[in-house]
Amino acid sequence: MRKIAVMEDFLTPERRKKVLDTAEKCGFAVDFYGRGAAPAQGLEQYEIIYGWCNPQDLKRATGLKWYCCGFAGVDQLSDDSLYASPDVVLSNSSGAYGLTISEHILMVTLMLLRRMPEFQDIVRRREWVSELPMRSIYGSRITVLGAGDIGTNFARRAKALGAGHICGVSRTPPMTGCCPRSSWTRCCRRRRSW
Repeated sequence: MRKIAVMEDFLTPERRKKVLDTAEKCGFAVDFYGRGAAPAQGLEQYEIIYGWCNPQDLKRATGLKWYCCGFAGVDQLSDDSLYASPDVVLSNSSGAYGLTISEHILMVTLMLLRRMPEFQDIVRRREWVSELPMRSIYGSRITVLGAGDIGTNFARRAKALGAGHICGVSRTPPMTGCCPRSSWTRCCRRRRSW
């Protein structure tokens, strides 16, 4: 039977069962390991690895055909010499984090614009300060470093709050088709305005 190694710590029992059931329907058996905890022996038996496998362990995965990394950024995994075969397909989890991380970025942005850390100190000292200048997102000019899923989701939310101009900067162009992993880290500048 074909095999999948799942190397993640966050799977709930329900999610684990769903992975097992789906894999079985597709003719795969699944072994679960912690994040980055590749087995000392037997890594060559896996056709698919999902999650995070330490790059130094990938060469031992001689049967690997598809590495589905649980991260959005896979630059450190794009070197073909990490793999036993240059034909290994590398995919990422881009698109899985845009909503939650962009909301976190928005929260932190508002906290910094409203000087929340300073207000917390004032409250802790039990003082009253009436003159602490603040800034607003409304009408502001924002540059987003990284115009992928997370940056785009953040830009949409900032725009909805009235940002005057938002410019996204990315070092890589959007992927429109299949391209070699070695070209993913080529530095190209792309600007996007929302």
